[in-house]
Amino acid sequence: MDSKIAELRSLRVREDQRYVSIQRSESLRARLEEFWEHAQDCLAGGGSRRRLFAVIGESGTGKSTSLNNVLNSFEAFKPYKNEFNEPVIPMISSEISRTSTTKDLPIHLLHALGLPASNKASEDDLYEMLKKQLRTRGTMLVHLDEAQHLKKSNTEAAVRGLQDRFKSLLSIPNWPLHLVLSGVPELAALFTGDQQLANRSQVMRFGKLLFPGDKPLIEKILSDIATDHCELKLAPSLLTDDFLGRLVLATDGGVGTMIEMIRGASYKALSKNHKQLQPKDFAFVYGRVTGSLAADNIISAKSWKNLDRSNALIDLVPGKPKRGGKVAQ
Repeated sequence: MDSKIAELRSLRVREDQRYVSIQRSESLRARLEEFWEHAQDCLAGGGSRRRLFAVIGESGTGKSTSLNNVLNSFEAFKPYKNEFNEPVIPMISSEISRTSTTKDLPIHLLHALGLPASNKASEDDLYEMLKKQLRTRGTMLVHLDEAQHLKKSNTEAAVRGLQDRFKSLLSIPNWPLHLVLSGVPELAALFTGDQQLANRSQVMRFGKLLFPGDKPLIEKILSDIATDHCELKLAPSLLTDDFLGRLVLATDGGVGTMIEMIRGASYKALSKNHKQLQPKDFAFVYGRVTGSLAADNIISAKSWKNLDRSNALIDLVPGKPKRGGKVAQ
């Protein structure tokens, strides 16, 4: 293999695995530390009833990546053997699929504890088994990612049913289980209306980046990835308000999506042996990711402020007006 190709691959792997930390990430870490301390207080007989922590934000805002990074970094969350050589699992994490039901949830969590479970059992029996095993295994923290998928409809009955299941898990006799739920804004329905769950919860928002309000942070992320770790110079045009505004619109303000785009543009420049990162590298990545026509490429289009990333393929939808223009290569 060519040494330059191997070197670039090695850089890509290192960079893709690296966690880009921002202030929001540190705030999340601090709040999870406090949440874990609260669990210990509850175990000792103190604490409050706020045993649910929800992290809510649009897709691409980096909430799942941030949570996984923080949760995996806590030594206290790692499994170990107690003095009787029995397994102790302080924390388990599970991603909820779109097809999962409230009955599937205890089955997934029992499997995460290394225990068998069958859907032949009743839903109530499965939850009772789960609550018993969470205490037996010493599991005090359960993280459910994409938790909104458990809510199968917006009916009051569906929301209340899911609320009741969560409240049940938060009420295990003599065991202060703490729940971390992460998901898109649809998850907020669990904390509106009926205040029983809201009164047991705390919430952290993962909002979108805005321009010009978040300009310093956007510049920092751009410099961190492209300059500090990919060793590319930034073309002066990348630091203009025009380009930074395009970058925010092209990524819909999602910090996770923005990090992916900056990395992709940097890899493109490096693959061409360029020493400087240019707007054209970002235009290339945007075109490849969205499949937009060249005239609709937010990074390079002359009139870009009214373009919508989510409509990049609108011309292909049957019944929609067709637009002329060159397809981005």
